[in-house]
Amino acid sequence: MSDPAIPFSILAQFHREAVAPDIERIAARLEALEVESAAIEAALRRVEGRLDSLVGHRELAAEVRSLDGRLSGVEKRLDELVVSQQRDALLAELQKLRARVSVVETQMATLQKPLP
Repeated sequence: MSDPAIPFSILAQFHREAVAPDIERIAARLEALEVESAAIEAALRRVEGRLDSLVGHRELAAEVRSLDGRLSGVEKRLDELVVSQQRDALLAELQKLRARVSVVETQMATLQKPLP
């Protein structure tokens, strides 16, 4: 059996009526998908930018927490230093007062001696 030859005019008509509209619909859909794909890519770039920003914010927040902890340690040491200096100042003042009391006691002892 051999295939009967289909005339070119019938093939051309079939192409115009059946194949060409399908190809045009496919091409239109492909174009729409390309536009949609470009929109999705643009949206992804925006989301990635925001995500990078968010990651940056988280890194900054972690750095701030670290600095806050370090600052707390410095404040504690500074408070200890202030207390130590205040204690040293109080001890120096106490020594001065003891020396003055000793002088006063000596003067009192001198005054309490009987006159000759």
